Amino acid sequence: MSEKTLGYKELLKSLVEYHINFIKRLSNEGYEQTFSLLLIPLENIDERKIKELAVPLLRECDRIFYIEGNLIAMLPGTDWNGALKVHETILEALGEGPVEDCIVEYPVDGEDAFKLIGNLYARLDEVKN
Repeated sequence: MSEKTLGYKELLKSLVEYHINFIKRLSNEGYEQTFSLLLIPLENIDERKIKELAVPLLRECDRIFYIEGNLIAMLPGTDWNGALKVHETILEALGEGPVEDCIVEYPVDGEDAFKLIGNLYARLDEVKN
């Protein structure tokens, strides 16, 4: 994974848009797929710790970002239940205590990148309150 992969809100949005368009294009051929985004608030964590402990747990197709103190993972082909398992695995690997899940699933929680990412952050607001 490239050093530049962590961060960049615009990269996350572009990647989500691309994946949604890819799924829609293939749906004409009977291909149905879901993917999930998960967010774990980790405000005071060293990005090297994420790279060393969390990144190796993910599949080659997964993408991880660290944006404004939040670890965000895009998990292609993963439903909400699968994302919950990844959430728990990442927290355990990082040695973090329990954190309520912030997970959204395409297309259930949004049919475009704006709505999906917006719902992800709305879920974060719910968890914080």
